[in-house]
Amino acid sequence: MDNGSGLTDIAGGLIIIHGIGTWIAGYFPMDADVYTENPSFNCKVHSVAGLIMFFALLIAPILIIFSPTTQIITVSFKTFSLLTTLAAIYFLYTLTKAIKTKTNLGLHQRLGYGVQLLWLSVFSLTLV
Repeated sequence: MDNGSGLTDIAGGLIIIHGIGTWIAGYFPMDADVYTENPSFNCKVHSVAGLIMFFALLIAPILIIFSPTTQIITVSFKTFSLLTTLAAIYFLYTLTKAIKTKTNLGLHQRLGYGVQLLWLSVFSLTLV
């Protein structure tokens, strides 16, 4: 990447962890009722994998924000990283509210994850 920052290397490792978590979450399905009192083993594995995926793609852009500015990691990309991180945190907040009120849980989860995937897509295009 920029050959000068361990932060970008760690961010890359987190992206790999996100990919592994995606495979695991896809292999172990979620229960039909997300509010079940006794979730299945598959649901528990899916949920833990999803949590790991979330934090991997939350921490990776934060590391990029604090990595050295280079031709690849520009100030504008760092700003984009900051904005998408703030959006992901905002949607995490709205997700927790949706869980408490049992309304539109999937919408808030998808919006938050969508923002994270947008960052990952732009980061991937930046590296090309």
